[in-house]
Amino acid sequence: NKIKIVRALQQGGHIVAMTGDGVNDAAAVKGADIGVAMGLGGTDITKQAADMVLMDDNFSTIVAAVEEGRRIFDNILKFILYLLSCNSAEIILFLYAAVLNLDLPFTTIMILWANIIADVPPSLSLGMDPAERDIMRRPPRNPRSGVLTRRTTLVLTVQAFFMATVTFAVFLAGVLTPFGRLALRDAGSGSDAYVASIFHQGDPEANADDNQTPHIAGARSAAFGVLTVLQLNQAFLSRSVDASVFRTGIRANPWMVGAVLLSFGLYVLGVYVPGLNDWLELAPLGWRAWLVMLGAVVLQVAFSELTKLVLRVAARRRQRGTNEEEQQFYGQNQ
Repeated sequence: NKIKIVRALQQGGHIVAMTGDGVNDAAAVKGADIGVAMGLGGTDITKQAADMVLMDDNFSTIVAAVEEGRRIFDNILKFILYLLSCNSAEIILFLYAAVLNLDLPFTTIMILWANIIADVPPSLSLGMDPAERDIMRRPPRNPRSGVLTRRTTLVLTVQAFFMATVTFAVFLAGVLTPFGRLALRDAGSGSDAYVASIFHQGDPEANADDNQTPHIAGARSAAFGVLTVLQLNQAFLSRSVDASVFRTGIRANPWMVGAVLLSFGLYVLGVYVPGLNDWLELAPLGWRAWLVMLGAVVLQVAFSELTKLVLRVAARRRQRGTNEEEQQFYGQNQ
Protein backbone atom coordinates (compact mmCIF):
# COMPACT_ATOMS: atom_id res chain seq x y z
CA ASN A 1 0.00 0.00 0.00
CA LYS A 2 2.82 2.40 0.77
CA ILE A 3 4.31 1.89 -2.69
CA LYS A 4 0.94 2.60 -4.30
CA ILE A 5 0.57 5.78 -2.26
CA VAL A 6 4.04 6.95 -3.26
CA ARG A 7 3.46 6.30 -6.96
CA ALA A 8 0.01 7.92 -6.95
CA LEU A 9 1.34 11.08 -5.33
CA GLN A 10 4.31 11.23 -7.69
CA GLN A 11 2.02 10.89 -10.71
CA GLY A 12 0.11 13.88 -9.33
CA GLY A 13 3.29 15.95 -9.45
CA HIS A 14 4.04 15.86 -5.72
CA ILE A 15 7.40 15.54 -4.01
CA VAL A 16 6.90 12.52 -1.75
CA ALA A 17 8.67 11.73 1.53
CA MET A 18 8.12 8.29 3.06
CA THR A 19 9.11 7.12 6.52
CA GLY A 20 9.69 3.53 7.55
CA ASP A 21 11.48 1.29 9.99
CA GLY A 22 10.79 -2.31 8.97
CA VAL A 23 12.06 -4.49 6.17
CA ASN A 24 8.70 -4.28 4.42
CA ASP A 25 9.03 -0.46 4.26
CA ALA A 26 12.34 -0.50 2.38
CA ALA A 27 10.79 -0.56 -1.11
CA ALA A 28 8.51 2.42 -0.44
CA VAL A 29 11.32 4.35 1.27
CA LYS A 30 13.58 3.68 -1.73
CA GLY A 31 10.91 4.69 -4.25
CA ALA A 32 10.03 7.98 -2.57
CA ASP A 33 11.72 11.23 -3.51
CA ILE A 34 12.96 11.49 0.08
CA GLY A 35 13.19 8.27 2.06
CA VAL A 36 13.38 8.61 5.84
CA ALA A 37 14.40 5.74 8.10
CA MET A 38 14.31 5.48 11.88
CA GLY A 39 17.78 5.56 13.43
CA LEU A 40 16.90 3.88 16.72
CA GLY A 41 14.25 1.34 15.79
CA GLY A 42 14.86 0.96 12.06
CA THR A 43 16.36 -2.05 10.35
CA ASP A 44 19.68 -1.89 8.53
CA ILE A 45 18.15 -2.51 5.11
CA THR A 46 15.72 0.38 5.56
CA LYS A 47 18.54 2.69 6.64
CA GLN A 48 20.52 1.76 3.55
CA ALA A 49 17.54 2.44 1.28
CA ALA A 50 16.79 5.81 2.91
CA ASP A 51 18.08 9.25 1.97
CA MET A 52 17.92 10.44 5.56
CA VAL A 53 18.07 8.70 8.93
CA LEU A 54 16.38 10.15 12.01
CA MET A 55 18.80 9.55 14.86
CA ASP A 56 16.19 10.38 17.51
CA ASP A 57 13.16 8.75 15.78
CA ASN A 58 11.26 12.00 16.29
CA PHE A 59 9.01 13.07 13.42
CA SER A 60 9.20 16.73 14.50
CA THR A 61 12.87 16.61 13.48
CA ILE A 62 11.71 16.21 9.87
CA VAL A 63 9.69 19.40 10.11
CA ALA A 64 12.62 21.29 11.62
CA ALA A 65 14.97 19.97 8.92
CA VAL A 66 12.61 21.00 6.11
CA GLU A 67 12.18 24.47 7.60
CA GLU A 68 15.93 24.96 7.98
CA GLY A 69 16.57 23.73 4.45
CA ARG A 70 14.01 26.13 3.03
CA ARG A 71 15.48 28.99 5.05
CA ILE A 72 18.98 28.27 3.71
CA PHE A 73 17.71 28.08 0.13
CA ASP A 74 15.75 31.32 0.57
CA ASN A 75 18.80 33.13 1.93
CA ILE A 76 20.95 31.94 -0.96
CA LEU A 77 18.30 33.24 -3.35
CA LYS A 78 18.09 36.58 -1.50
CA PHE A 79 21.88 36.89 -1.61
CA ILE A 80 21.95 36.27 -5.36
CA LEU A 81 19.02 38.57 -6.10
CA TYR A 82 20.53 41.41 -4.09
CA LEU A 83 24.00 41.23 -5.61
CA LEU A 84 22.79 40.70 -9.18
CA SER A 85 20.24 43.51 -9.00
CA CYS A 86 22.75 45.99 -7.54
CA ASN A 87 25.61 45.09 -9.87
CA SER A 88 23.28 44.95 -12.87
CA ALA A 89 22.05 48.44 -11.99
CA GLU A 90 25.62 49.75 -12.22
CA ILE A 91 26.12 48.04 -15.58
CA ILE A 92 22.84 49.41 -16.95
CA LEU A 93 23.73 52.88 -15.67
CA PHE A 94 26.96 52.88 -17.66
CA LEU A 95 25.19 51.46 -20.69
CA TYR A 96 22.81 54.43 -20.59
CA ALA A 97 25.79 56.79 -20.69
CA ALA A 98 27.52 54.80 -23.44
CA VAL A 99 24.43 54.73 -25.66
CA LEU A 100 23.95 58.50 -25.31
CA ASN A 101 27.71 59.12 -25.68
CA LEU A 102 27.83 60.94 -22.34
CA ASP A 103 30.55 61.29 -19.78
CA LEU A 104 30.50 58.41 -17.29
CA PRO A 105 28.33 58.93 -14.18
CA PHE A 106 31.03 57.63 -11.81
CA THR A 107 34.79 57.62 -11.76
CA THR A 108 36.81 54.46 -11.29
CA ILE A 109 37.38 54.93 -7.56
CA MET A 110 33.67 55.64 -7.02
CA ILE A 111 32.77 52.29 -8.55
CA LEU A 112 35.23 50.47 -6.32
CA TRP A 113 33.97 52.30 -3.22
CA ALA A 114 30.35 51.51 -4.09
CA ASN A 115 31.15 47.81 -4.44
CA ILE A 116 32.87 47.79 -1.05
CA ILE A 117 30.32 49.64 1.06
CA ALA A 118 27.04 48.81 -0.68
CA ASP A 119 27.61 45.17 -1.65
CA VAL A 120 29.63 43.35 0.98
CA PRO A 121 28.05 44.07 4.41
CA PRO A 122 24.34 43.93 3.38
CA SER A 123 24.77 40.82 1.22
CA LEU A 124 26.53 38.95 4.03
CA SER A 125 23.77 39.89 6.47
CA LEU A 126 21.17 38.31 4.17
CA GLY A 127 22.73 34.95 4.99
CA MET A 128 21.63 35.47 8.61
CA ASP A 129 18.03 36.26 7.71
CA PRO A 130 15.43 34.31 9.75
CA ALA A 131 12.80 32.13 8.09
CA GLU A 132 9.82 33.90 6.56
CA ARG A 133 6.45 33.50 8.26
CA ASP A 134 4.82 31.42 5.56
CA ILE A 135 7.85 29.27 4.80
CA MET A 136 6.14 26.02 5.87
CA ARG A 137 2.88 26.84 4.10
CA ARG A 138 4.48 26.96 0.66
CA PRO A 139 4.19 24.06 -1.74
CA PRO A 140 7.48 22.32 -2.54
CA ARG A 141 9.43 23.91 -5.35
CA ASN A 142 10.16 22.03 -8.53
CA PRO A 143 13.47 20.18 -7.97
CA ARG A 144 14.25 20.50 -11.69
CA SER A 145 14.24 24.30 -11.54
CA GLY A 146 17.39 26.21 -10.70
CA VAL A 147 17.94 28.86 -8.08
CA LEU A 148 17.00 31.56 -10.58
CA THR A 149 13.69 31.04 -12.35
CA ARG A 150 11.94 33.21 -14.90
CA ARG A 151 10.04 34.85 -12.05
CA THR A 152 13.08 35.72 -9.96
CA THR A 153 15.07 36.78 -13.01
CA LEU A 154 12.26 39.16 -13.95
CA VAL A 155 12.25 40.57 -10.41
CA LEU A 156 15.98 41.31 -10.33
CA THR A 157 15.91 42.77 -13.84
CA VAL A 158 13.06 45.14 -13.00
CA GLN A 159 14.77 46.20 -9.78
CA ALA A 160 18.08 46.77 -11.54
CA PHE A 161 16.50 48.91 -14.27
CA PHE A 162 14.64 50.96 -11.66
CA MET A 163 17.79 51.77 -9.66
CA ALA A 164 19.78 52.53 -12.81
CA THR A 165 17.07 54.73 -14.31
CA VAL A 166 16.52 56.82 -11.17
CA THR A 167 20.28 57.27 -10.69
CA PHE A 168 20.80 58.25 -14.32
CA ALA A 169 17.91 60.74 -14.12
CA VAL A 170 19.58 62.41 -11.12
CA PHE A 171 22.90 62.49 -12.95
CA LEU A 172 21.32 64.08 -16.02
CA ALA A 173 19.54 66.62 -13.86
CA GLY A 174 22.88 67.50 -12.30
CA VAL A 175 24.76 68.02 -15.54
CA LEU A 176 22.02 69.61 -17.63
CA THR A 177 20.48 71.90 -14.98
CA PRO A 178 21.80 74.00 -12.08
CA PHE A 179 21.12 71.07 -9.74
CA GLY A 180 24.74 69.93 -10.19
CA ARG A 181 25.92 73.01 -8.29
CA LEU A 182 22.89 73.29 -5.99
CA ALA A 183 23.41 69.72 -4.77
CA LEU A 184 26.76 70.69 -3.25
CA ARG A 185 27.10 71.88 0.32
CA ASP A 186 28.78 75.05 -0.94
CA ALA A 187 26.37 75.70 -3.80
CA GLY A 188 27.47 78.33 -6.28
CA SER A 189 25.27 80.85 -8.02
CA GLY A 190 25.32 83.00 -11.10
CA SER A 191 24.86 82.56 -14.82
CA ASP A 192 27.80 80.16 -15.02
CA ALA A 193 26.23 77.72 -12.54
CA TYR A 194 26.54 74.85 -14.99
CA VAL A 195 28.08 73.99 -18.31
CA ALA A 196 26.84 70.98 -20.25
CA SER A 197 30.29 69.51 -20.94
CA ILE A 198 29.36 65.87 -20.57
CA PHE A 199 29.29 64.94 -24.24
CA HIS A 200 32.38 63.19 -25.52
CA GLN A 201 31.55 64.39 -29.04
CA GLY A 202 32.84 61.11 -30.40
CA ASP A 203 36.23 61.27 -28.69
CA PRO A 204 37.11 57.68 -27.76
CA GLU A 205 40.09 58.88 -25.67
CA ALA A 206 37.94 60.98 -23.31
CA ASN A 207 38.59 60.06 -19.68
CA ALA A 208 35.78 60.52 -17.17
CA ASP A 209 38.28 60.85 -14.31
CA ASP A 210 39.67 64.06 -15.86
CA ASN A 211 36.28 65.78 -16.12
CA GLN A 212 35.88 67.28 -12.63
CA THR A 213 34.19 70.64 -13.22
CA PRO A 214 32.06 71.70 -10.23
CA HIS A 215 28.69 70.84 -11.73
CA ILE A 216 30.01 67.47 -12.96
CA ALA A 217 31.43 66.71 -9.51
CA GLY A 218 28.11 67.66 -7.91
CA ALA A 219 26.12 65.59 -10.39
CA ARG A 220 28.33 62.55 -9.83
CA SER A 221 28.28 62.90 -6.05
CA ALA A 222 24.49 63.26 -5.99
CA ALA A 223 24.01 60.31 -8.34
CA PHE A 224 26.45 58.24 -6.29
CA GLY A 225 24.51 59.04 -3.15
CA VAL A 226 21.21 58.09 -4.76
CA LEU A 227 22.54 54.77 -6.02
CA THR A 228 24.12 54.00 -2.64
CA VAL A 229 20.95 54.58 -0.61
CA LEU A 230 18.88 52.70 -3.19
CA GLN A 231 21.21 49.70 -2.92
CA LEU A 232 21.18 49.79 0.88
CA ASN A 233 17.39 50.02 0.89
CA GLN A 234 17.32 47.18 -1.63
CA ALA A 235 18.78 44.94 1.06
CA PHE A 236 15.60 45.30 3.13
CA LEU A 237 13.42 44.88 0.05
CA SER A 238 15.32 41.68 -0.85
CA ARG A 239 14.32 39.92 2.38
CA SER A 240 11.41 38.43 0.44
CA VAL A 241 10.74 38.00 -3.26
CA ASP A 242 7.03 38.77 -3.05
CA ALA A 243 6.14 39.66 0.58
CA SER A 244 5.66 43.32 1.47
CA VAL A 245 8.49 45.02 3.32
CA PHE A 246 5.88 46.26 5.80
CA ARG A 247 5.16 42.60 6.59
CA THR A 248 8.76 41.38 6.78
CA GLY A 249 9.88 44.48 8.66
CA ILE A 250 13.43 45.69 9.16
CA ARG A 251 14.12 44.69 12.79
CA ALA A 252 13.80 40.92 12.47
CA ASN A 253 17.39 40.70 11.21
CA PRO A 254 19.62 42.81 13.49
CA TRP A 255 22.66 41.78 11.44
CA MET A 256 21.18 43.55 8.41
CA VAL A 257 20.34 46.67 10.40
CA GLY A 258 23.94 46.81 11.63
CA ALA A 259 25.35 46.12 8.16
CA VAL A 260 23.26 48.86 6.53
CA LEU A 261 24.20 51.36 9.25
CA LEU A 262 27.86 50.45 8.79
CA SER A 263 27.67 50.90 5.02
CA PHE A 264 25.77 54.17 5.35
CA GLY A 265 28.30 55.44 7.87
CA LEU A 266 31.14 54.62 5.50
CA TYR A 267 29.32 56.47 2.73
CA VAL A 268 28.90 59.58 4.89
CA LEU A 269 32.57 59.47 5.87
CA GLY A 270 33.55 59.19 2.22
CA VAL A 271 31.52 62.29 1.37
CA TYR A 272 32.37 64.64 4.23
CA VAL A 273 35.79 63.70 5.64
CA PRO A 274 38.42 66.02 4.11
CA GLY A 275 41.12 64.14 2.27
CA LEU A 276 39.08 60.98 2.03
CA ASN A 277 36.47 62.63 -0.16
CA ASP A 278 39.24 64.06 -2.36
CA TRP A 279 40.68 60.57 -2.78
CA LEU A 280 37.24 59.16 -3.57
CA GLU A 281 36.50 62.15 -5.86
CA LEU A 282 33.28 62.86 -3.98
CA ALA A 283 32.04 66.37 -3.18
CA PRO A 284 30.27 67.28 0.09
CA LEU A 285 26.53 67.38 -0.54
CA GLY A 286 23.94 69.85 0.71
CA TRP A 287 20.37 69.39 1.92
CA ARG A 288 18.92 69.43 -1.59
CA ALA A 289 20.81 66.27 -2.50
CA TRP A 290 19.62 64.54 0.68
CA LEU A 291 16.02 65.42 -0.17
CA VAL A 292 16.51 63.83 -3.59
CA MET A 293 17.92 60.68 -1.94
CA LEU A 294 14.94 60.48 0.41
CA GLY A 295 12.52 60.89 -2.49
CA ALA A 296 14.33 58.15 -4.42
CA VAL A 297 14.01 55.72 -1.49
CA VAL A 298 10.29 56.46 -1.10
CA LEU A 299 9.79 55.95 -4.83
CA GLN A 300 11.73 52.68 -4.67
CA VAL A 301 9.58 51.33 -1.83
CA ALA A 302 6.39 52.23 -3.70
CA PHE A 303 7.66 50.62 -6.90
CA SER A 304 8.76 47.48 -5.04
CA GLU A 305 5.40 47.16 -3.28
CA LEU A 306 3.57 47.43 -6.59
CA THR A 307 5.83 44.80 -8.17
CA LYS A 308 5.37 42.40 -5.26
CA LEU A 309 1.60 42.91 -5.34
CA VAL A 310 1.55 41.85 -8.98
CA LEU A 311 3.66 38.79 -8.11
CA ARG A 312 1.33 37.78 -5.26
CA VAL A 313 -1.75 38.08 -7.46
CA ALA A 314 -0.10 36.01 -10.20
CA ALA A 315 1.00 33.39 -7.65
CA ARG A 316 -2.54 33.03 -6.26
CA ARG A 317 -3.96 32.55 -9.75
CA ARG A 318 -1.31 29.97 -10.55
CA GLN A 319 -2.01 28.13 -7.29
CA ARG A 320 -5.75 28.02 -8.02
CA GLY A 321 -5.02 26.50 -11.40
CA THR A 322 -2.74 23.90 -9.80
CA ASN A 323 -5.41 22.97 -7.23
CA GLU A 324 -8.00 22.49 -9.96
CA GLU A 325 -5.65 20.21 -11.91
CA GLU A 326 -5.00 18.13 -8.77
CA GLN A 327 -8.71 17.76 -8.09
CA GLN A 328 -9.27 16.57 -11.65
CA PHE A 329 -6.39 14.11 -11.39
CA TYR A 330 -7.53 12.55 -8.13
CA GLY A 331 -11.13 12.52 -9.33
CA GLN A 332 -10.13 10.46 -12.34
CA ASN A 333 -8.09 8.02 -10.23
CA GLN A 334 -10.63 7.34 -7.50
